Amino acid sequence: MLYGILGLIAWTSDVWNVDLKLVLATDVSRSIDDEELRLEREGTAEAFLDSEVVKAIQSGSLGRIAVAAFDFSSPQDNRVTMDWHIIHDRATAMALAETIRDTPRTRGRRTSVSSALELGALLIESSEKDIVATRKVIDVSGDGPNNDGDRMMEVHDKVIAQGIIVNGLPVMDDNANGYFPDLDKYYAACVAGGRGSFVVAVHSYKDFSAAMRHKLILEISRNETQIRHAQNAPAKGGTLLQLAAAAPASPLGTPQVLRAGPNEFSSRCDIGGFGFGGF
Repeated sequence: MLYGILGLIAWTSDVWNVDLKLVLATDVSRSIDDEELRLEREGTAEAFLDSEVVKAIQSGSLGRIAVAAFDFSSPQDNRVTMDWHIIHDRATAMALAETIRDTPRTRGRRTSVSSALELGALLIESSEKDIVATRKVIDVSGDGPNNDGDRMMEVHDKVIAQGIIVNGLPVMDDNANGYFPDLDKYYAACVAGGRGSFVVAVHSYKDFSAAMRHKLILEISRNETQIRHAQNAPAKGGTLLQLAAAAPASPLGTPQVLRAGPNEFSSRCDIGGFGFGGF
């Protein structure tokens, strides 16, 4: 496997040692249009350029993380869009951001979240001889439930058993074609898992950058006290929980977070007979 070698300081005896191995899985099913995907790509790039995110990376015991990315929809359409990059400062973050912005769209059909977890775990496992990480995380962003590929909970439990943490960014934009009510709860029950896992709800594609930024700060720093505070702070007039990251809130609104755990979706993680709507 070829790697985006962006930081030579991590190289030791043919092995990269990093604090975190992070895989970004992006839903490109047919319910997500080109403008919505552009906002996701741009938002992710902006998040990695944020000074607080770079600071969180450098504050780790090794001061560096490894990042890879892929697009997912139906299993046969999944494609790795960015191989492993080592990030340890603003310069390497800028190179990563440019790569993310320049990534062309992968055309997709349905939404196989289960295959996203399978591919994410494969990317992590296949790089074990070359990149050694203290923690391993798959981030899944999408606008719908699992409706294709293998059964969700079978894959979910297998991936979590490998010591991989799964966090989620469900997009719940009610102005978008792919709006799915309570997707945050679905992600909390069926997608996210592992120690300290959480779900950050995105209620508008325009807020994606702020949500990604807060999520990255929480999971890179692994500040357990901060995560618990974020998860336990009640949101105004709703069942969601306000995300209280150390960095100041976005003017577009504070992102919100849910604990990963069972709820009303736990018994129905495969929705729509594998042909649900346009997700």
